[in-house]
Amino acid sequence: MHGFIVFGTFHPGPYDQLKAELEKLNVLVSYNRTLKGPYFEPILEFQIGGKTYWFATAYGGTMLSEWTHLACLFGSQTNIVIGSCGGLFADADTPEIIVPTLAHADESTTRMYQPNVDNKHNSNEDLDQRLIKRLSTKHKVWHGPTVTCQAMTAETREDIHRWSAEGYFGVEMEAATIFAVSNHFKIDSAALLVIADNLVKEKTVLDVNYEGGSETRREVRRDMLNAALTEILFKN
Repeated sequence: MHGFIVFGTFHPGPYDQLKAELEKLNVLVSYNRTLKGPYFEPILEFQIGGKTYWFATAYGGTMLSEWTHLACLFGSQTNIVIGSCGGLFADADTPEIIVPTLAHADESTTRMYQPNVDNKHNSNEDLDQRLIKRLSTKHKVWHGPTVTCQAMTAETREDIHRWSAEGYFGVEMEAATIFAVSNHFKIDSAALLVIADNLVKEKTVLDVNYEGGSETRREVRRDMLNAALTEILFKN
């Protein structure tokens, strides 16, 4: 196992996106499943140049923590999560990108893997900078802390304004989990997040204009996926 890429979503579409991006990269790829059973069914396993990689979708942290744990045990050198977030500062807009320096979380998965880091789970700075360099030629990229909150329907306006006042750039659902597990195993990790809505500007997924930007967000996610694939396939 050489690398693990996760899409933070419940949609199945990213699996087709992955195959399309691999085709664009013009690499000889095979899709062979070595791990059997329903537990591993959501993981797309593929091989390039004699190396094995994993790709999956995960919504929140439970399965993500388990799969990341196994990926690390099986030898992953780089773990990257791709997703979306709600913006928490007024200077940012959709569909700009946030590459978190760290993710603050008070979630059970993160406390188990990194109990003594004041709930702040760091990405790998060198990996961040390489990904930012790949993306910044085309996109506005912000580099700063985010909040991982896996109870989207429970967060309040008070939470949003508090997080914003504390200096967090966005709120998402998966970054702290992949950082905490990866850091436990001393594996490099990063997150790439498109700002889907800006919460401090009173723009949410319920906004009348939200759906109209879905294709633009998909294009940004494709660029983030390309950057992540280029990193794990050609860096190591």
